[in-house]
Amino acid sequence: MERTIGSMGSEYTRLHLDPEAIPIVAKLDWNPIARRVFIDPVSGLIALTTPSPEHERYSRGADRFMDAMDRSLGVRAIGLGSTRWRLPGDPENTGAEPDACYYLGPTADRWTDAHRRGAEAIREFESRTPPDLVIEVERSHGDEDKPDFYRRLGVPEMWRLNIAGNTREAVLLDLQTESGPNELTMSVVLPPASPAFVLAALELAARGRISELDTLIGKQISVTEDRR
Repeated sequence: MERTIGSMGSEYTRLHLDPEAIPIVAKLDWNPIARRVFIDPVSGLIALTTPSPEHERYSRGADRFMDAMDRSLGVRAIGLGSTRWRLPGDPENTGAEPDACYYLGPTADRWTDAHRRGAEAIREFESRTPPDLVIEVERSHGDEDKPDFYRRLGVPEMWRLNIAGNTREAVLLDLQTESGPNELTMSVVLPPASPAFVLAALELAARGRISELDTLIGKQISVTEDRR
């Protein structure tokens, strides 16, 4: 068992078990121990997270950022918060809960259509449709396995923040390239988002500076259009 502190002060506990034990262990109630639980049935990893206040500010800021992008770009975003995601054949209660995740554009439209058809249609849609984007707002050794997990799940893109002391970094990952997760200079699922732009935008969103956020997005759109 390994305990660490993340870049924003969250507490992480990480342990590895034999994957054959995971279906049994996953039945335990982990909620009294940690707010977030990542159980990978393939590797046998169990990672427990108790988020810090700063972690939660950035997580909620991701929703404000997406709302602002919707206003400026007209790209629909359906936020599913920290929904637990797993492959259909994986044991119950395994999987990962990202800090934020979204259906975007056409996928968001299909989700809306399923929503109109009722609760069963929504459950079926979400069980077979991974989010277009997952966001993890804090870096920790306990999260290193998540890109590969989301890749197996079929998620196209992941954003990772690393904010600690003087470090301010955002990494955008294309999860579905043949060679594995690769860094992007611009988001595929939500252009014109670049790493520097995502970091600046989420900083503003986490602090509720919405008018400045809207201005920043407008400038980024203009710069991107000028380069075309």
